[in-house]
Amino acid sequence: MAVAIAGLLSSDLAGVVVCALVAVIGAARSLLRRDPWTRADDLTTFRLGLIVIVTALFLADEGPGFSWTAVTLGGTALAMDGLDGKIARRTGSTRAGALYDETVDALFILILSVGLVALWGPWCLIPGLMYYVFHLVAALRPAWRQRLPASLSRRVIAAAQGILLLAAGTPIAVAVPPFGVLCVAAAVVSVLYSFGRDIVWLEGRGGHSGA
Repeated sequence: MAVAIAGLLSSDLAGVVVCALVAVIGAARSLLRRDPWTRADDLTTFRLGLIVIVTALFLADEGPGFSWTAVTLGGTALAMDGLDGKIARRTGSTRAGALYDETVDALFILILSVGLVALWGPWCLIPGLMYYVFHLVAALRPAWRQRLPASLSRRVIAAAQGILLLAAGTPIAVAVPPFGVLCVAAAVVSVLYSFGRDIVWLEGRGGHSGA
């Protein structure tokens, strides 16, 4: 349904293809799962649908930044991220469900980052690429595949990424450039701090035995 709506919003075939790829990439892990489907997964799927529509709006927008419609839908998707976590804790969660949620979150941050490049420059890609770069290195370095300890600051920083990047593309940020740049800078500094701290911990615990 979301891809169909995205198709109506997109002005060309390339836009439809991009939106379809977003849907496939976001849902790929979930489609290959063996764990049972949960109510939290239903909400994650709905969020993915919103993200696909937001992507179509980004592609359709002619002006710089994000339209208020895209910001509203994107903000809704971000707000629902906390809701599906609460549902998962109340009704039970699965490893596959957690990975599904994580994949959708990372994908949205990447989409927001890409959407900001034309407005503020290539450095906006840093928050969007960090998750993927980390997991790429982890595939080659066993030390990075250790289970990290729970961290409130990590969760707060992860949640703040979407808010900051979405704010950086609003009409307000376009009208007041220092605000937009400050939002991106806060996202970049915080994500580098969070990943950097975790990497130091991982290397300290298993770096000498890692390949």
